[in-house]
Amino acid sequence: MSDTSISRSEELSSSKKMCPFCAEFISCTAKKCKHCNEFVDEKSRKQNQWSKMARVVGLLTAALSVFYPIREGYFYLQQKQQQRTELSSYKQVAKYFESLDSLKYSQQALTKALALAPSDIDLQRRLLILRAHELLREIEWSTSIQPQHQQVIEEMILDGYRLLQTNLADEDRTQLLTMVARLLPHDQYWNDDDAISHLFTQAYAIHPSDSEVLFRYGQWLVNTELDAEKGIELITLAVKLDPNDALYPHELARILRAKGEFEPALLLLRRSINLLPKQRELQRIRASNYSKAELRKLLTEADRTQDISTGEFYGLNMQARQELIEQVLQERQNDRSINFIAARFYFANQQYKLAEEAINKSISDGDLKQVIRGYYLEQFELYRNILLNTGNNPEKLHEIQLAFSHYQDALSFEEALETGVEGEHRYKIGLRVEKKADSDSQQGLLVIKAYSGYPFSKAGVQEGDRVLMLAHRQVKSVLDIYRILSNFTAGTSLPLTIKRQKQELELELLVE
Repeated sequence: MSDTSISRSEELSSSKKMCPFCAEFISCTAKKCKHCNEFVDEKSRKQNQWSKMARVVGLLTAALSVFYPIREGYFYLQQKQQQRTELSSYKQVAKYFESLDSLKYSQQALTKALALAPSDIDLQRRLLILRAHELLREIEWSTSIQPQHQQVIEEMILDGYRLLQTNLADEDRTQLLTMVARLLPHDQYWNDDDAISHLFTQAYAIHPSDSEVLFRYGQWLVNTELDAEKGIELITLAVKLDPNDALYPHELARILRAKGEFEPALLLLRRSINLLPKQRELQRIRASNYSKAELRKLLTEADRTQDISTGEFYGLNMQARQELIEQVLQERQNDRSINFIAARFYFANQQYKLAEEAINKSISDGDLKQVIRGYYLEQFELYRNILLNTGNNPEKLHEIQLAFSHYQDALSFEEALETGVEGEHRYKIGLRVEKKADSDSQQGLLVIKAYSGYPFSKAGVQEGDRVLMLAHRQVKSVLDIYRILSNFTAGTSLPLTIKRQKQELELELLVE
């Protein structure tokens, strides 16, 4: 090798260094190999490593900054979806319990739904309707409003008017108008009937074929006597539009009965009773059950006006009358009045066995003792006629005939052994005297019997005598004798004037 080449090689090795990564020569001052792009000095390598780490951290930070909002957005959407699902579930639960007439559960479900969507107007309306409905069905069937109801009513009315200012569907507005109109009459501080009529008129104008609007509006017009005829017309239309509602015929029958229109009232009450199996709502069930009691009252009233056993009876033939009686008896098997009506009807139609069964339920053995006083005469007279036709129970027939004999005797005389006020002195009399007719001009009381051991017998009064005066006062009845005696104490001797045949006698009676 020439000296020149060696010189160049030494010069090159002094200005170059070998890359530790790729073994290529690079400048002694180079920090990075141009062949493999690796940093060749320690400081630069460390700086490069830190730079890479910074980029990785930056990338991670950037990735996380994107991930967390996405994650939060995902959770937010998931939460919203869950809320929508819960809200829908609570609405469905509320509707389900409302269909079962479990208003408490339905209200609880709507309250939870409102907690999820507090600004939902429809939920607010539904909850108010349910609360008002529960309250109204409690107070509309009671005789008075409890003090704690007043504040609740006021809050509901205020809330109702607030919701009426919102945008509601026609059906929802109609329902709310009707409910507020029903609440107002129960507010003890409200006295504006025109405002109530206006609410009903609005509801009627929006939905003239809604049976509930027709019924409530008609009920209001009848109860306030603003226009009873129109009210009856509206309720009648409600009955036609919703033939399966037991409340409407019950209320219409009640109104017609008060007017004395028994024929349609009878049919309506029977209709309400027969609808009981189809009712689910408490007010409707109550109406159907109350119709049974109303039918019993109406039947007794109608029978007093037109005898059910004979002649015309409000357009009902004999078969329909029997069905009516037996329908009432299903609920009132031991009702004495209804059984007496049934006994009369069966006897008139020669159904003697049924008549005997019915009359036995209308009286008791103890009642027979009251016949002598004029009680249960019709019942026992019918019982006697039934037994005479059937030939049954001759012993009972004899008892009844004997009781009537005693009653006839009692019509002809009055008797007093002793009398007085309970707890005070009882005055002894011991007389049976003939009852004086108004046309009887003879003085005194004709003695039928003077019981021995009693004051009048001891004084010498005999059968056939006439008691004229006692203590110088005229005597016209046994009651007069008691009134006179009550002025004296026991042991007092009183002058007694009698007439025996044609002779007047003066006797002395000792008060006992």
